Amino acid sequence: MISDSRLATPVSHAAAKRPPAPPSASQLKAHKAWQAGVDLVSRRQYAEARQQFKRAVEHDPHDALYWLNLSRCCVRLHLPDEALAAATRALTLDPDSLLAVQMVARLHRDRAHHEEALAVLLSLSADVPKDPTYHVLLGATLTDLGRTVEASQTFLDALTLKPDHEEAYMQLGFNLAKMRRHADAAECFRTVLAFRPQALDCALYAVHYAAWGCDWPAVDRDRDALADCIDLVDDQTDCGAISPFCLLSISDDPHLQQAMARWDMRRFDPLPAPMTEQAWPREPGQRLRVGMVSCDFHHHATSMLMVDLLETLDRAQVELYLFSHGPDDGSTLRSRVVRSADHFIECRGLSTRAQAELIRDHQIDVLVDLKGYTMDTRISVFSYRPAPVQVAWLGYPGSCGAPFIDYVVGDPVVTPFEAQSAYTECIAQLPVCYQPNDRTRARTSTRTRAECGLPEDKVVLASFNQSYKINRDVFDAWCRVLRQVPDSVLWVLTPDDPVRQKLREEAQARGLDPARLIFAGFEPIEQHRLRIGLADLHLDTFPCGGHTTCSDALWGGVPTVALQGQTFASRVAPSLLRAVGCEELICHDLAQYEALSVALARDGKRRQALRQRLEQARDTAPLYNTERLAQDLVALFQRMHERRVQGLAPAPLQLATH
Repeated sequence: MISDSRLATPVSHAAAKRPPAPPSASQLKAHKAWQAGVDLVSRRQYAEARQQFKRAVEHDPHDALYWLNLSRCCVRLHLPDEALAAATRALTLDPDSLLAVQMVARLHRDRAHHEEALAVLLSLSADVPKDPTYHVLLGATLTDLGRTVEASQTFLDALTLKPDHEEAYMQLGFNLAKMRRHADAAECFRTVLAFRPQALDCALYAVHYAAWGCDWPAVDRDRDALADCIDLVDDQTDCGAISPFCLLSISDDPHLQQAMARWDMRRFDPLPAPMTEQAWPREPGQRLRVGMVSCDFHHHATSMLMVDLLETLDRAQVELYLFSHGPDDGSTLRSRVVRSADHFIECRGLSTRAQAELIRDHQIDVLVDLKGYTMDTRISVFSYRPAPVQVAWLGYPGSCGAPFIDYVVGDPVVTPFEAQSAYTECIAQLPVCYQPNDRTRARTSTRTRAECGLPEDKVVLASFNQSYKINRDVFDAWCRVLRQVPDSVLWVLTPDDPVRQKLREEAQARGLDPARLIFAGFEPIEQHRLRIGLADLHLDTFPCGGHTTCSDALWGGVPTVALQGQTFASRVAPSLLRAVGCEELICHDLAQYEALSVALARDGKRRQALRQRLEQARDTAPLYNTERLAQDLVALFQRMHERRVQGLAPAPLQLATH
């Protein structure tokens, strides 16, 4: 999903009102320039307005209002450092300015300086009346810092002052979701939708959090409300930032997912001027400079997948730069990732523009986004175009809808060329599978069924995907499988008691003993991987299937039944199954999925044969041939680069199979 800082209370860019101009000549000039800036802002001519506001502060540097208007203008022009400097000057001149406090706090929060944002907010004198916007911003900052209980109260303070304050409801919803109170979170977004039926962002979040809670009647209603909302909005509707990630588990329509992504891209209108448009000059034989941007270079699924690949890349061909805006957790995995790079560059605390400038200064040839619309994304760095070729890979299973991303790296299954119309990026295909795997993972399960609360004498069907991926149709199919295989149980990864109770009730309503559902909680990944092999059969979800989850199940020797749809998110497990030599486990409709699951659950010899194939595949299957994947990825990046050097526009690319 996207980070909360993108969903902070929007800054009002209308210029504040002024009392009559002061009498001195210098102040008259300042006022005249300021008024010209206000007029230009009303016409969305922000670059020209910035120059006028700069003239105003030159003539009268002691007027906080002029600095504040300059700051607002710089925000619109994607100049966050200048915006922060101007807002800070305004606050210094007028420490009791509520507007200046809010502006400085927002700008600190946008670069993840949460402690600084909180200090600024709390610096405001108790004598200054606080408006609802102040309370919302304070609550959002407390949420950033993990102080969710305190945050809830500040949102309620805002709603006490203004009961229909939309942003207060939205931020309260995000806060409740962090507290895993998904039903309450969904209700917050429904409330906003009741105030404003065109609130596309809230319609999307409502259905997403209802899905987290496995509240399927609510999901149905919220899906209908989302469809109604889509019919209501047009290009003139202001819906704020949205998270296309939330649609992945709701719809198998790739064009709808692309439309949501393109909608979110409107927040970059106007786009900042490109920092570079041409390929960097290179000496013959000079290595290709590849940069990767993520906050997940630590103990995270992305690093778990790719660390072996990073270590395998041919350094005679590639000079690898990792630009990290995430935490240093001190883990062994973090150390491996850092060592794998030629240059590991910390970007925490930098504004997005400053990070883009840093990337540009390193003259990166191919810049890779590993986040898309997932948590704490910095796709905004790419909006400055700091590299001549910009690529999406691994982190987000779909189109980013971004005019500044040239390629999406996939494979013949997840991104077939006939799906090109569903991508704003050009499809670039690896010949086997887009997803890397770490061959150093543990190969055997050292845990017991008794330790994990599983029966020794039952067929254990498992699904380790998170609850928002479990929908009514999939659960119906699971229950029908359980009814046809009486000696089976279903092992589900669901840590939340309300969701567990909901699933028990749904099972009972379908004539099943709820005791046949066995729930697993979250565990550290190493411990989790040691229990995966205890399952007899893994059942994937649809339309958003397992990605890292599926690769872990296959590595653990557990056959996985998957349903292939139309979207990237529904085709990852099929891609993995093809690359590991188990294409017969790919289904194309729910009836086939159900029938195959029943057949495998009843046939222990067949499951055992599949398990042996999967265990042998660790040494033989293309999915685990990291050397080949490293070569293919570099070759794909080189082809992208060569097109740029030749002055050619991005185009769909395919690598020949070996």
